Amino acid sequence: MDILVNQEDAILDIQIHRQDARNALNQQMYQQLAEAFEQASATPAIRAVVLRGLPDVFCGGNDMQDFLAISKGMSGFAVERFMKALILCNKPLIAAVSGPAIGIGTTMLQFFDIVYASASALFKTPFVPLGLCPEMASSTELAKIIGIRKAKAMLLFGEAMAADEALSLGFINAIEAYPDQRALKEAKRICLLPPQAMKISKAMLLDHDRDRLLATIEQENRQLVECIRSDEAREAVSAFLEKRTPTFQ
Repeated sequence: MDILVNQEDAILDIQIHRQDARNALNQQMYQQLAEAFEQASATPAIRAVVLRGLPDVFCGGNDMQDFLAISKGMSGFAVERFMKALILCNKPLIAAVSGPAIGIGTTMLQFFDIVYASASALFKTPFVPLGLCPEMASSTELAKIIGIRKAKAMLLFGEAMAADEALSLGFINAIEAYPDQRALKEAKRICLLPPQAMKISKAMLLDHDRDRLLATIEQENRQLVECIRSDEAREAVSAFLEKRTPTFQ
């Protein structure tokens, strides 16, 4: 299994575990992640969710082979179900990030309530360099967290953000030597808080913006599929997989 899900007491612990592909996410993994977050929302006994990756990589972004398949007409887009399940999850969400968080590995973190990262964490959204466009509502939300200048540098030019900069800009809560352990410890503390008050309070923070966020995601994803099927993206992704410099007309 590339997505490991384990409920221990009131904590749902989710781990991205695809070492051979540097934790790149494919459609099956998005489906599993969506089911896990939907399970968390629907299960009263679950009071906190932790998402973590491997010690050397949090998430390698979208699986490039999936992009190639979509460019050739593959239907189905489980990533949208995952995005909506994450945004609508009514339980506290804690992420533990070690190593690179690429593409959606970065943009998904916009919607976690707490993010702990190791000093090796690196956040990068190389959408335009791959012939793609922003996703996971990053076109509207990322600048609200890190400021418009850094958001443009990341979303337009693929500029990276190291852990110390992410902390200074407020994208993460803390740099930790062992972010997985800190995340699980914080989840245990959160589980002791009043669950109904937590659910109501989290809803109050989201409900006023929920419909707009979901509409933004749908709009971005329509544009993303068009980009994936463009000549530019096919050339960019092929060049990436073939380890060569792309050529654009």
